[in-house]
Amino acid sequence: MELLENTRSSEEKLKNTVSELASNLKSCEYERAQFTEENSSLKIQLQKIPVLQDEIVALKNSLNDVKYENERLEASLQMISGDYQHLKEEHASSLQKASSMQKAVIELEDHKRNKIALEEKLLRLQGDLTAREALGAHDVELKTKLGRLKRSNSQLQWKINRLQEEKDEYTKTKQALEE
Repeated sequence: MELLENTRSSEEKLKNTVSELASNLKSCEYERAQFTEENSSLKIQLQKIPVLQDEIVALKNSLNDVKYENERLEASLQMISGDYQHLKEEHASSLQKASSMQKAVIELEDHKRNKIALEEKLLRLQGDLTAREALGAHDVELKTKLGRLKRSNSQLQWKINRLQEEKDEYTKTKQALEE
């Protein structure tokens, strides 16, 4: 009987051991399935690495292209800013020239009015001179006055001609600037 009890006890231990081993086997199979799944996932990720590396290279190239384009655009901006500043200065200069031209035109108009007034005065004086010559009085004095007026008229005529030339020059420049 003792042998039977020992056998039962051994059988019990064996059942427990088998049960533990079965449990361990299930646990090992579960872990193996997890490892297999993880291994598959890692293989997929490993296969993606060359694609990702290519994408990284493409992104780096794209970044370099963007940096180059940015540098080019910055250089272009600097150049355009310089051109803008130059044009701004030219515009200010043109405005100043136009203002000078307007002043010259006004001065020319004043000289023209003075010329007309002097011509009228000259005509009156010539008329007076003719009348005086007819009367014979103060002939020398009027001739002297007439000579001075003619010289003055000649000077003014020269000045008017010079101003007219300047006006024409300024008008041409102004038209060129407006175009």
